[in-house]
Amino acid sequence: MPIIHLLLHRLWIKPPHAFRQPEIRPNAHAISSIMPDFFTLNIKRFSIMKQKTLSTLSLAVWLALNSTAWANDVQQNDVQQQELDTVVVKSSGTMFKLGEVPFRQAKSAVALTAQQLQQEGVQKADELGRYQAGFTNQPFGSDTNTNWFRIRGAEATQAVNGLPAFQYGFFTPYTETFGVEAVEMTKGADAMTFGAANAGGLINYISKRANREQVGKGEIRANVGNRQQYGLAADYSGSLNADKSLRYRVVASARHAEGEWQDSDNRTLYIAPTLQWDIAPQTQLDILSSYQRDKGTPSSNFLPQEGTLKAFPDGSHINPRHNYGDPKNDTESNKQFSLGYELKHQFGKGVSFNSSYRYSNTQNFHRGAYLYPSAYAADWSPLEPSAAGYTLSRGVVFNDGKMQSHSADNRLNWQFKNAWLNNTLSAGVDYRRQKVDALYTLFGTTASTDLRNPSVGYGQNQDVSSAPRTHIQAEQLGFYLQNQARINKLITLGLGIRHDRAEQTEHTRTQKVKENHTSYSGSLMYHAPAGFNPYISYNESFRLPVGLGGNDVLYDPAITKQTEIGVKYLPKAVDGSLSVAAFRAKDKGALLSKDLGATVSNPSMVERKGAEIQADVNVLDNLNVGLAYTYLKSTSQDSTGNTRNPLLPKHTLALKTAYQFNEGKLNGLTLGAGMRHVGSSVSSQGSLYSAAKVPSSTMFDLMARYDFAKNWQAQINVDNVANKRHVSGCDYYCYYGQGRNVNASVSYKF
Repeated sequence: MPIIHLLLHRLWIKPPHAFRQPEIRPNAHAISSIMPDFFTLNIKRFSIMKQKTLSTLSLAVWLALNSTAWANDVQQNDVQQQELDTVVVKSSGTMFKLGEVPFRQAKSAVALTAQQLQQEGVQKADELGRYQAGFTNQPFGSDTNTNWFRIRGAEATQAVNGLPAFQYGFFTPYTETFGVEAVEMTKGADAMTFGAANAGGLINYISKRANREQVGKGEIRANVGNRQQYGLAADYSGSLNADKSLRYRVVASARHAEGEWQDSDNRTLYIAPTLQWDIAPQTQLDILSSYQRDKGTPSSNFLPQEGTLKAFPDGSHINPRHNYGDPKNDTESNKQFSLGYELKHQFGKGVSFNSSYRYSNTQNFHRGAYLYPSAYAADWSPLEPSAAGYTLSRGVVFNDGKMQSHSADNRLNWQFKNAWLNNTLSAGVDYRRQKVDALYTLFGTTASTDLRNPSVGYGQNQDVSSAPRTHIQAEQLGFYLQNQARINKLITLGLGIRHDRAEQTEHTRTQKVKENHTSYSGSLMYHAPAGFNPYISYNESFRLPVGLGGNDVLYDPAITKQTEIGVKYLPKAVDGSLSVAAFRAKDKGALLSKDLGATVSNPSMVERKGAEIQADVNVLDNLNVGLAYTYLKSTSQDSTGNTRNPLLPKHTLALKTAYQFNEGKLNGLTLGAGMRHVGSSVSSQGSLYSAAKVPSSTMFDLMARYDFAKNWQAQINVDNVANKRHVSGCDYYCYYGQGRNVNASVSYKF
């Protein structure tokens, strides 16, 4: 079937039922010197169901091999051809469809390189926002198996190589940070990129892949640390032919770490082979694959408010190392596999085609005991555990099943330039399909435990026999049109429209929900000669959350509308950058955590507003200073008035600095320090200590890196140097923040 006919077929015929279920802050010297090369343009995709993927790829390759006419057109302009060749090689994996680097976008967009992540000692993906404005980092504490993100007070959608990653319950992305080349982030609502997305924003992990510049190069890295941390990782790229037109890269790692809680741990094995083929001068194909296995004893970081937020009657607090789960019975195993491609073709005269597809398969087994948030009276009103003899009931959360997903995105871009206009038009279609088949319950049973002696709850029988089968299939078909025009190098105008058709079915309980939604975006930025770039933007987000809520009903659609104003400043006199943004967003149908952690669609409107400041300045050639400040106010609006939402501090401040010695005996040594201040927040209304103030906390981090020989580098990072006990947030439960973490590594690059 010709592609155009197939697309029309998918447009008009009802989709089949499914199974239920930091800103890269550019220096004034040159933006390109900091930006990863692959951000120079854009890439996105094409969509058809799994069985049609090979025909799409075959047609695109055929076009590439029979493109003599197009090649002749390109040869008419050698300069343009050189630019296009650069783009073909270096624009892989990005989610920015229109090609602008993040700092030039009329919104809060961020890009972090692997070098920046390594310098900050990021080992787990939800640590990457610690020095970024707009982030609430690890509000549920440090978890052995889940990345907890909040951006602008809402959850963020995670993606890999420009395609959204499926998230449902325990089927969430496990990200091996050694396999990441860079991370892109968009703060706030964004329906244009993926269609269905969380209101907090987007996080896109760009994986390491084969490329011409990397052939013959590699790295070996070993690390050790406290809490039984140890690991070994390797990365190598090579060529399969003499002209290096067919290249490969293999990235692998194995590591182990104990959790914050006694006897919890996680062991990770990761391997990611990739191929890259220059099919023709204007065409490039990437084959991307990865396998990751995580196994261990999961954390149980759900703690009662008494003993954490407020002391017990004797003045004591719960020990942060106490594990109130059951490490003798609790276990988790997660295996995830992905295979996909990225295809790019330049037709010439500014026209390009981009196609991406990924198949993902995840198998998860999780069984873990957890505490109830408090003791209860006969009428189920909450009581302090000390009033019940420090004994608390426990439940067991259980998940055993698999998830499969298909994601495809295809688009055609046209870039037009003349003396006064630089215009990029992008039109595309994307499709995703997810299927979940699992046994799941939040209400397994086990024995109670003693808060003063958690080991009495170890080795107890866990009954999860009542776990019902969850059989969900979700689909989304989206069509989008975006245009960005830079006029006279002074004004950038962006407009976008997107239409999505989403549907999900829960087969076990025969529930079904459908939603057709059209989203809009618009932005305007003025490029002042002095380096000031003020902007205003409007964006929406749309999402049909996958799965059943705590009330055993499919979720309602979640819709967000956001307005943002800001200014981005690149001073000419100083090597650095400054960005300031203020936003206001309204969420309808946002998810709300209730009682034992079950989630339901919030019947109340949620309003979020805030301001963010991000600065990065090279005070000297070898001295860098960074600042990230966030003000956030998030409230739920109902008939009783405005209620402040839990877990979200109003004020967050992070400072960091790094000094590099470039002469003398200390040449090659870099020393860094950071301070992270998290302001006060509140607990949930109706909890044991309803709407109680959660105190602020301040942590300090240290870093030292030494290039002690050619190609050799040693680094040590110490997070929370003072090992300060602090509560990261409270809803019905409270959660301890991460304690001291020490990690040292040695790497050899060749």
